[in-house]
Amino acid sequence: MAALAASRRAAAVVLAVAALVSLAAAAGSKTGQVTVFWGRNKDEGSLREACDTGLYTMVIISFLDVYDQGRYHLDLSGHPVGGVGADIKHCQSKGRRR
Repeated sequence: MAALAASRRAAAVVLAVAALVSLAAAAGSKTGQVTVFWGRNKDEGSLREACDTGLYTMVIISFLDVYDQGRYHLDLSGHPVGGVGADIKHCQSKGRRR
């Protein structure tokens, strides 16, 4: 019984991975657009640097780690928040959406 359950889980994982790979391939070949989530890891560089790579057509500034009862907290994990406004304008000037 345990072997059958493990086999089903393995098959489900393989199908999920195959579906994700297929979706990623289809999306990349059809749209030519790449989106990145920026803001969770301080080692990823600044928002300006992400936009200047030319790799992304959209940069999503993330992560809201609290959003309850009208309270919101943006967790930029060590990124200096003071320059984000200027970086957003820089990215917009390069045609990147946010």
